[in-house]
Amino acid sequence: MSARSDVAAGFSISGLLDSGARTRSRFPVVEIEPSLIADHPANTAYSMDETGLRALADSIARDGLTDLPLVRKLPDGTWQMLSGHRRKAAWAMLAEGDPAFAKMPCRVAEGVDDARALVLLHAANYFVRELSVTERAAATRALGLEVERKRREDPSLAGRRTEDIKADILAEQTGRRVSGKTIKREERLARAIEGDLSEEWRAAADSGEISVAAVEALAALPRDEQSRIAAEVPLEGLGKRQRTEAIRRAIGDGPQADRRLAQALRSLSGYAKSSSEPTGADAEALQKIAALSRRLAEEAGSDMRRALEGL
Repeated sequence: MSARSDVAAGFSISGLLDSGARTRSRFPVVEIEPSLIADHPANTAYSMDETGLRALADSIARDGLTDLPLVRKLPDGTWQMLSGHRRKAAWAMLAEGDPAFAKMPCRVAEGVDDARALVLLHAANYFVRELSVTERAAATRALGLEVERKRREDPSLAGRRTEDIKADILAEQTGRRVSGKTIKREERLARAIEGDLSEEWRAAADSGEISVAAVEALAALPRDEQSRIAAEVPLEGLGKRQRTEAIRRAIGDGPQADRRLAQALRSLSGYAKSSSEPTGADAEALQKIAALSRRLAEEAGSDMRRALEGL
């Protein structure tokens, strides 16, 4: 194995940034004009809000770059960002008014192929800055291809849970540990935010302004009911626990188990409507569900009655 491929095989964010590591001397610092560095196409999963970038630019102007961006040179000789898209955008803001920022110091990673570049991008983003719930989940979901590659190369991983392998990848690349249980919980929460919450609640849930319990309680309701609660429950000035209590009081219709069943029945109702002519086992299952729903209807709370309307 060549020296370059050897370095690439063992490359990690933590090794690169460790001042005592041998890899540091093999990934030199080069000054590059920000406009010459293309963003990685997978970085679209992460926020690039202008307010945050302006704050970052002010920090760089005051304190300098505490972590150098990481780039790679593509086969055609152009540059591509791996870690540091926000730093590059903030640096470009500074360059508009100060020629001292015409070029940005970057550390160059050589011998990094497309697959490893994708892993580095998402692993670095997971820890480098504050992410929303859905951004963190996007980072770990994107590691799924790397999990598949590792399983192909190492049959002993066949029985390991996907989220635990993702946690190992993050630790290998960053030197920092997050549990597989946390990754699974964040991905589940992101699915609820993206798929089950009404528009009025998504931003607050994604930024962590409302608790997981509140998100789950809201996600079990029809979206028009969520919208009604959003209009009735003012969150400004309340702490997270107070917001959760206010949301629960506004819901106040039946126990949590009732709402979970209502959500399940709504999902089944959606399937029934999307399947124009179910056959075989599907048709038989839907008939049983419809019969069960009729028996439940007399005792159901309003949440469940709404769910039963489509069955």
